[in-house]
Amino acid sequence: SGVFLYNYIKKMLKKIFIIDINNILIKIGDNMKQYSLKKFKELRKARKNLKVAIFVIIISILIILLALYLANGQFRKFVEINILNKEINEKGAVHLKLNVEKLSFISVFNNRLLTINGGILTFYSEKGKEEEQIDVILSNPISDSDGKYLVLGDEGGNKIYLIKDKSIKWEKNIDGKIANVSVNKSGYVSVIITDTRYESIITVYDKDGNKILNRYLLSAYAVDSDISEDSKLLAIAEVDYSGTSAKSKIRVISIEAAHNDKNNAILYTYTGDVGDIVTNINYQKKDNVICMFDSYIVKVKQNGHEIIYNNSDSTLFTDISLKREYVKIEKESSKIFKSEYRMKICNSDNRKEHLYALDGNVKKLKVNDDIIAIVSRTNIEFIDEKGWLKKRYVSSKDIKDIVISKDLAAIIYKDRIDLVSL
Repeated sequence: SGVFLYNYIKKMLKKIFIIDINNILIKIGDNMKQYSLKKFKELRKARKNLKVAIFVIIISILIILLALYLANGQFRKFVEINILNKEINEKGAVHLKLNVEKLSFISVFNNRLLTINGGILTFYSEKGKEEEQIDVILSNPISDSDGKYLVLGDEGGNKIYLIKDKSIKWEKNIDGKIANVSVNKSGYVSVIITDTRYESIITVYDKDGNKILNRYLLSAYAVDSDISEDSKLLAIAEVDYSGTSAKSKIRVISIEAAHNDKNNAILYTYTGDVGDIVTNINYQKKDNVICMFDSYIVKVKQNGHEIIYNNSDSTLFTDISLKREYVKIEKESSKIFKSEYRMKICNSDNRKEHLYALDGNVKKLKVNDDIIAIVSRTNIEFIDEKGWLKKRYVSSKDIKDIVISKDLAAIIYKDRIDLVSL
């Protein structure tokens, strides 16, 4: 019995011991599972938070870089030149070896370079290839272009041509001497004529060369004219020197009424203050005429006028040749952008401005077809109407002049012309 009791107790203890071990192992396993699941959830949450943090950091960096790009001219130039590759030098341009001194006319039109030498109008492609030649009689050529049309006139002479594509659409001999020419995108041409019994005559032709209007000025000189986009209105800038002080006026005429000899052809007039001299005008909308005077810019329309800019001592250049805006370059006094000059492209309606900081001295401002060229001694910055750099051209030599259009720029030197696609 003693042996039996010993064996029984031993067996029970062994059983109890095994059960305890199993329970312990089960409990440890359950705890490990709970721990692993908790740890997995914590790791997954940490990874998710890390991704969110990285995303926020990247967005913040991009916002900071964008703010620097917009606000800091030096940083913007660094990005545009070194990252966006918007800078080219002379090697990246198309070179035309031409005797520039013999050329009486250089222009760009319809993505082509045009030159006149010895009565021959030559067309070159953007790659510098000669495409067409036309005989013209122009000793002192002046021009204007819009869209598919280019008008050429002989300043001080009597010959005028309307060019479309690479051919002459029509030509005229004018009675008197040509002082100024203008064309709109529909091919309507206005010509200012002097040296007649009148101080000035403004004649308008349609796209087929039919004369549809003559406006006679007895005592005032017409300095500029422009036709609205819909070809219904003619704006004339005139200056009268007959009195003790000069007087400038802007007259807007209904072309249809004037063609029909109606008395109410003049729709509205703006008269500047005594001594103010108007220099040029530009239609920017169907009924908006932007007028540049020697000391201010005024917007004239049928329901009134508004002076939108007054020149100051800091004003360096102004231009009204854009389709919807005007340009002003002023000396920077606060040096916020660490540049000597700043350019503002201003909407003539809502006054919204686009700012562009400039480095160094500005030699010339050229504006045409919503492209702005800022010319310094050896480089040119091409900027669109929103104030964004399209291209920067760097030269090793002094730049003599430049002519531009929407898609092409011609940089003029003494011995060659460089073509740059925009």
